[in-house]
Parts: sequence; C-alpha cells; structure tokens
Amino acid sequence: MTRSVPYLVAAAVVGIFFGSAALNNNGKEGRTGSPGELTCRDGCHNTFALNSGEGSITLTSNMPNWQYVPGTTYQMSVTVALASSSKFGVGLEALSDANVDAGTLVVTDAASTQIKNHSISGGIRRNLVHTTNGGLGSGSKSFNFDWVAPSTNVGPVTFYFAGNASNSGNNMSGDRIYTGTRVATPATTVSVADLDALTEGLEVGPNPFADRVSVSYLAPEGGAAEVRIMDLGGRLVYSTTLPPTTAGRHTAELAGLELLPEGALFLHITVDGRTQVKRVVHTGR
Repeated sequence: MTRSVPYLVAAAVVGIFFGSAALNNNGKEGRTGSPGELTCRDGCHNTFALNSGEGSITLTSNMPNWQYVPGTTYQMSVTVALASSSKFGVGLEALSDANVDAGTLVVTDAASTQIKNHSISGGIRRNLVHTTNGGLGSGSKSFNFDWVAPSTNVGPVTFYFAGNASNSGNNMSGDRIYTGTRVATPATTVSVADLDALTEGLEVGPNPFADRVSVSYLAPEGGAAEVRIMDLGGRLVYSTTLPPTTAGRHTAELAGLELLPEGALFLHITVDGRTQVKRVVHTGR
C-alpha cells in the first residue's frame, strides 16, 4: 500500500506535464493544409467541420493585383475573425509550384508572430505562426508580416494559411479552424504610377545602353547594394553586389553588359532593405 503513493504522485506529475503541454497556445508549424500537410483540425481541434460557422480567414497585401516584382518587399496581413472569439492562432507558408519555400517570410511583430521550421519530404518549410498569447483579440486578430518576393521569377507562389478561432477554453475542443490559399504571380508589366514610386532616387544612364551603364542611387544608411537586371518575364539576366558605402548618393558603373538580351529590361537595386527599379533598354552589341 505504501509503495503505491510514489507511483500515484509520479502519475500526477506526468499528467500535469502533458496537461500543461496541451494547454500551451504557442503556434505549431506544419498545419497550414499545404500539400503533404495537415491542418489544426486533424487530430486536435476537431469539434467542428473545417471552415464551418460564421468565422473567416483572409490574407491581404499591398502587392498590386497579387503580382510580385522579384526581390520586392511587400506588407502582408492574415486576419482570423469570429465574433464570439477572443483568442486566435495562425500558420502560413509561401510555396512555389514545386512545394518549396518561395521568397522570405519576415517577422515585423515579434509579440504576435514567429518563424518555425517544418521538415517534410527531406526539405524544410518556413512557417509564420503565432506566439504564446500573441493571438489575443476581440472578435478578430490580424497577424502582420512582410514577404520578400523571390529574387528571380519562380512562377506562381501560393500562400497557404490556417487560423484557429478559439473559444478560450484552454483545451482543444470547441474551436473553429479556417483555411485559405492565395496565389501571387510574377508581374509582367509595371504601371506608370508603380514605376514612379519604385524609381524614386535611382538614376541610370545612358538609357538605352550597349555594353555599360552608370547607376546613381541613394543609400540611406550606407549598406552594400545588390544589383539585378531582369527581363520582362522576371528572369535574372545579370547580378552583382556593390561594396558598402557611406550614407548618401553614390554612383557605380556596370560594365560587360553587351551579352544581355536586347530590348526592355528592369534594373533592380536593393540597399538598406529598400528596392528601387528602373526600366532600361539594351540596344545589343
């Protein structure tokens, strides 16, 4: 009889440990419903059917017409909503048609979101998920982040996202799970207004050019500058990195460009996290 007490105590400790783990609302990776993955409803929050009830999940962005310019940073927000809920969760991935990471997910609100890695089929997918208590809200919660588009045209990029509208019961029952997808395609054209905003502070000459071109750009903090030239289909045809400089305006000459495709191209320069783009014309050799 006396020997049973330690075992009962041990069992109680184990129960508390696993119970605490179950009540931990830290975000879990690999539950976006992307190819090969489950959602939060599979095996856990399964009281209700997927995407049932009056809640919703939406993804918004300042990306024009959901067409990305390679290397450009976009502000994004995924919102989970249910009027009766005050605690929300989220998981999101950005994948190419090959189901591998496309672009870079960037945390801009560390109190609400974090990046976790999920291993699948021998590869790693980066997931944006909520932090512990990072999903507190009243009727809805918006999880804000940045997405840096791939440096080259990788074709369509699909955002897979899932959200949990919790009943705040500190267990896995009574919650509603919502999922969604959104596809971004490579930009084939850039509007005049968008181009004006992107080219502010960037000067290129001569334009048209043959074998060399001079680039004048602004470096707010003086970091290294990455130069990329893309064709109209978003394919990378030239790249180089300029060394760090002091803050201010700088000029660099790019040479050996005679083999670039003839015709209209886009010259991108990224410095201090800011990308500027100029439409240029290559005349050929």
